[in-house]
Amino acid sequence: HPTALPLNPSSSLSGDTGVIHVVEKEEDLEWALSKGPHPPYMILLNGSLFSREILMQLKGTSRISGLAVAAASPAPSQGFSPGLKCPNDGFGLYSEQHGPEYAHCNGSIWNPWGSGVSYEDFPFPIFLLQDANETEVIKECFRAHNVPAAAGAAPRFPLCAMQLQSHMHAAASTVTCMRRSSLQSTFSINPEIVCDPLLDYNVWSSLKPINASGKVEPEQRLILAATRVDSHSFFWNVAPGAEAAVGSFVSLLAAAQALQAAPGALQLPRNVLFVFFQGETFDYIGSSRLVFDMEQEKFPLRLENIGAFLELGQVSLRNDSVLWMHTDPISRQNQSVDSQVQNLLDVLLSSSSGSNVSLQEPENSQPLPPSSFQRFLRSRNIPGVVLSDHRTAFHNRYFQSIYDTAENIRMSYPEGLTPEERLEFVTDTAKALAEVSTLLARALFSLAGGTGSTESIKADPKTVTRLLYGFLLNSNNSWFQSLIKPDQKGILGEATLESNIPAFPAGIPTFPTVIPAFLSIIPSFPLQFPYFPSEIPIFPLFEYWWVQGPLQGNSSSRAPGCVRSGVRLSPALSPAFELRRWDSREFSTWTESRWKDIRARIFLVASRELELLTLSLGVLVLLLSLLCTFLINAKASLLFGLPAPPGSSGY
Repeated sequence: HPTALPLNPSSSLSGDTGVIHVVEKEEDLEWALSKGPHPPYMILLNGSLFSREILMQLKGTSRISGLAVAAASPAPSQGFSPGLKCPNDGFGLYSEQHGPEYAHCNGSIWNPWGSGVSYEDFPFPIFLLQDANETEVIKECFRAHNVPAAAGAAPRFPLCAMQLQSHMHAAASTVTCMRRSSLQSTFSINPEIVCDPLLDYNVWSSLKPINASGKVEPEQRLILAATRVDSHSFFWNVAPGAEAAVGSFVSLLAAAQALQAAPGALQLPRNVLFVFFQGETFDYIGSSRLVFDMEQEKFPLRLENIGAFLELGQVSLRNDSVLWMHTDPISRQNQSVDSQVQNLLDVLLSSSSGSNVSLQEPENSQPLPPSSFQRFLRSRNIPGVVLSDHRTAFHNRYFQSIYDTAENIRMSYPEGLTPEERLEFVTDTAKALAEVSTLLARALFSLAGGTGSTESIKADPKTVTRLLYGFLLNSNNSWFQSLIKPDQKGILGEATLESNIPAFPAGIPTFPTVIPAFLSIIPSFPLQFPYFPSEIPIFPLFEYWWVQGPLQGNSSSRAPGCVRSGVRLSPALSPAFELRRWDSREFSTWTESRWKDIRARIFLVASRELELLTLSLGVLVLLLSLLCTFLINAKASLLFGLPAPPGSSGY
């Protein structure tokens, strides 16, 4: 029973079954596609061959009943991205009505490795096998039973077969499945929901606490520093997102910590808002919802309160320590916006002096890369800059794939380190990202009205290396455990957290689960309180969390404490579902199908002739049994000597 992770392609209700055929080189496909005498086939595919070309070949035939993919190790050197060449196309800033010369990534293909297979519909289940030992079990079964004795001959029965079961209940599209679910919820006592909208939470915090139930004054201007926390993958629940998301939000977390620790930070004229958007991979779910809430006055800030916007894109794969400052050429046609943007660029350049980070600006004619900032510009011209490690195309060859791992951003450790030693070891990647955090913290300090030298503001590489280790390699470590609430300690049971935005109801721990815990310990607010949560006064600027705390010495007991936090959550649910506009072209309308049973198994199957013979003999035995039963019942009195029924009695 190999552990497998299903993708959206659905199996039949009872599962799809086929004879196993192992494909380790492209020539091996010919047997399953044309020559093999025992279709349908269940393909076990080497991960290095997992490509659009091969998937389209398998999709175009009825001889294939399913696909199990053995993860490639190491990652394919040629790169692999199942996402689109133009991510989030149609939901960003540029369209036929606004900047048509930049619409559909015209002249700026951001993800040249994108094959788009994540957006194809496949008629068979596709599973990922990550355990090499389980993959070897399947291969041994194949070699023992499915390899013909002579070249060109058919293998002898019994054959090794596999069944994959991942039946999805949703049908057609979001419009159809949401309508069906809505009707069920309205008229049925026990509704059978077939799909759910993607839903999680954005995380936000601020330099100086903001009353979450109030409103910021209209004349106040804040600096908004943002990044995304989610990624995506072809396979459900396997989306590490090291370069796509983790490096960026870890850098922003470290920048927030550095800024909070800066002398005079709480006396700055302007406040700084840190926002971590969820669901951006699926057509900007988090940012479009936050903009919607601001416009509907369901958020403490309005769009006019944003004085400047700084966003971290992909920043982990810098060439020659260069970061690129991307701006929007259309909004800069406004002279007032252009002057503010130029001021932003000047502040960033001055903040980079003396550091190991070099900032450059691409040509004025180049549009913004895929970024949350685009959703804000759709509603209002806001001066802003997106920082990334690429000028044009992504440096990330594994964008939105299972191979966007710690190795992709060059994280490495010496041999022989224990898990705790790896947690504390400062990698070269952590040092490089700490430099980005330092640059960002210094720029935010200046933009918020800080004067004087910013050389004392430095991000802590130790914090960065701990965060990278926790989010990419092992979330169940001593430091993460010390930050979370006691009732949440079970969420760190898996090796890593999930970067995919889940469907409602969420059943898996995601990055926004731990990000608030880290933001809560940033030292601008007092941490430990000598009393219990029930004794804490209610104050709308803060929330109070009881956390597990660090281990006490060498014992297994912890020193818990109460944390006063200015961290808040806001819904990351597309406004399309709030408005019940399931066919919206303005907002994301992604949903996820529900399923009940996910499993895979291998077994031996007999020849069709033997199966028919067995069936025939079974039917014959059944008929003979019925005939014998009828004859015995008809002659029961003779066979068993039953007494004759009594006649009428006379008196």
